[in-house]
Amino acid sequence: MHFTALAVAPLPDIETARSDYRLHDLSDRDVAKVLFHRRKQRTGHEILDWDQQQLGAISMVRFGHDSARLETFSIAEFPEIMLIDAVFQIAQTAPPLVTWGGRRDVMPLLQFRSLKHRRALADYWLRVADDRDPHLDLQQAFLPDVETFPDLDAMCRRLGLPGMLGLRADALWDRWQSGDREAPARFSETAAVNTALLGLEIFHLKGRYSLAEVDAWRALLRQALEADGRHGELLQAWGGDA
Repeated sequence: MHFTALAVAPLPDIETARSDYRLHDLSDRDVAKVLFHRRKQRTGHEILDWDQQQLGAISMVRFGHDSARLETFSIAEFPEIMLIDAVFQIAQTAPPLVTWGGRRDVMPLLQFRSLKHRRALADYWLRVADDRDPHLDLQQAFLPDVETFPDLDAMCRRLGLPGMLGLRADALWDRWQSGDREAPARFSETAAVNTALLGLEIFHLKGRYSLAEVDAWRALLRQALEADGRHGELLQAWGGDA
């Protein structure tokens, strides 16, 4: 079984918040402050729900028969609808889409943004109806009866994988507002690589892949990251597979 590891970088949905709260005279930065403040008043924290976010970037690590490659789409370069289309095209051609905890955040966000853009996902829902869901949450695959899991960063670092290198979803908006247009892609790429590596280990644990197959795909992914030339810190944190 080949698979595609998926990760997203969320940003606040400023336009919807501006309309909902009638903040038409405020800047994007100030609208976000209102959104975060209202969220904290209601929940005690500023972590936005999936219906208050939009996609900032999506990244996918695709494992083929003898290949591994990292693909990223960011709103710094493309409209959000193209990010959505990229994900669901892969869901049709190279399933399953593998996430860490994505049933709670990634997939609701993708579905809601599809609804927002009035994008039909007929093929996806046909697969779901036929018990061929293109999405596989590693948490459910690993321990289906457990509700609470470490986050991706903690889980990966405890297994000797690189982790998130200090990158946090809740810091993305500030970085974006400060002009760092690469921040969402950097976050989603790091998360996708960690998800891919974690997925390989869990699938080996469950007997889907041999250790030799896992190590071969790890080597292919490392080669792809080295060839890209932008992932020195991630490769250094990974270590051990040289």
